[in-house]
Amino acid sequence: MARVSVLLEVVGEVDSAFEMHTSAMDSESESQRQADQLVQNLSGYGLDYDDDMTPIPLFTEPGARPMGLSTFAETTESADQSSLSTLVECSLDAERVEDLERVGNYRVWPNSQLTLFQDTYYETIDEARADGGTDCRPFRDAATLTEIRHLLGVDSAWQNGHRGQNIVVGIIDEGVNGEEYPVVGGFARPNAGRRPGTAPITSHGSMCAADVLIAAPWARIYDYPFLGVPRSGGAIQMFQAVLDQRRLDGTPHLTSNSYGFVGVPDRQRFPNHEVHDIDHPVHRKVREVVTSGASCFFAAGNCGEDCPSGACHFSGIGPGNSIHASNSLNEVVTVAAVNKFHERIGYSSQGPGRFELEKPDVAAYSHIFANFGPGRPAAGDETSFDNGTSAATPVVAGVAALILSAYPDLSPTEIKQVLIASAVKVNSSTGWNAEYGHGIVNVAAALAML
Repeated sequence: MARVSVLLEVVGEVDSAFEMHTSAMDSESESQRQADQLVQNLSGYGLDYDDDMTPIPLFTEPGARPMGLSTFAETTESADQSSLSTLVECSLDAERVEDLERVGNYRVWPNSQLTLFQDTYYETIDEARADGGTDCRPFRDAATLTEIRHLLGVDSAWQNGHRGQNIVVGIIDEGVNGEEYPVVGGFARPNAGRRPGTAPITSHGSMCAADVLIAAPWARIYDYPFLGVPRSGGAIQMFQAVLDQRRLDGTPHLTSNSYGFVGVPDRQRFPNHEVHDIDHPVHRKVREVVTSGASCFFAAGNCGEDCPSGACHFSGIGPGNSIHASNSLNEVVTVAAVNKFHERIGYSSQGPGRFELEKPDVAAYSHIFANFGPGRPAAGDETSFDNGTSAATPVVAGVAALILSAYPDLSPTEIKQVLIASAVKVNSSTGWNAEYGHGIVNVAAALAML
């Protein structure tokens, strides 16, 4: 009999929810005690508690917007909050899911597999023109850091002393190497699979850290390595860790997210899957983080119609089919990928989005010698480089960090507005289009507008 992983939402208010969650994080026995108490009335359903994820408080009901978290933008500790429900990660027999869904005061949600948005095909060819302004395999030459910094227009900001100082970027990924990159905190739990800063230099998260530092070399990094548990529950745990930290001191200021779902299940059979249901707990938790004052940047995905990633045959490809789940929330900034010639990279997913139609929001540079490549920390030959919408997303997070170092009081809404309004238009386009969003991010234009 097949077992499935689910997120069980136990409805009921819990006072001092952050204190409760912190105690569960600090002690596996306390985490188990809380989980047992939450599911004590469900002994007949064959539930097995998964201790990879501590019980997670939720502060938002389905269909409602988060409230009461805006004080977390302060640099001093904010008051604790009461949660409205609590999530527990469990497994049970697949045929019992429908039975459990009928029980009062419980909601059952999928706990689906997530994957990184990185294109692993590196082959290049010198100055190969791409048909129709699209760069597909074999890809054109990757860009140097100097080229990308010039294209982003960082010089004037740097000359004025703004380089991302005092800004912390949370990288929610598979882990960052702390010897090469400035990891100063992140998710830590007793016996966790990976501690902050301990990932190899070849990790996807280390690539993202390198790409944040392109525009904001003085920014610092919090490492949230959820991909040891590569499901929605793992991501939710990292976003809750972001909220825990923000309640204490208002950091991190931004999060970079270069992952998503490549499998799109049938809506009739799985209506509350993360791809289809905007009220899934993972989306509600993302909105909580944004409401707390931390901008969230998400990769559009690598399922563009011209040269999609190999994993995309499990899901929709091309316009209207490939930007979904948290990547398509109105509250986040969704990032497409272009090369140094301002050509869309053919795997970059195209809008409209599943939840918010005008997705992606902006485009940014990928195919960069930053972490990967000759002479880089993750040494390689001339064919390896930072790639995918995975790389473009932390580039934009770095741009936002640079902007925040100059204008630290900007809200997530204001950051998104200025990135969109100052984006460089492509091919004389006006407004939004499905491939580039509102255009390509540019530091100089954004700061001039501010």
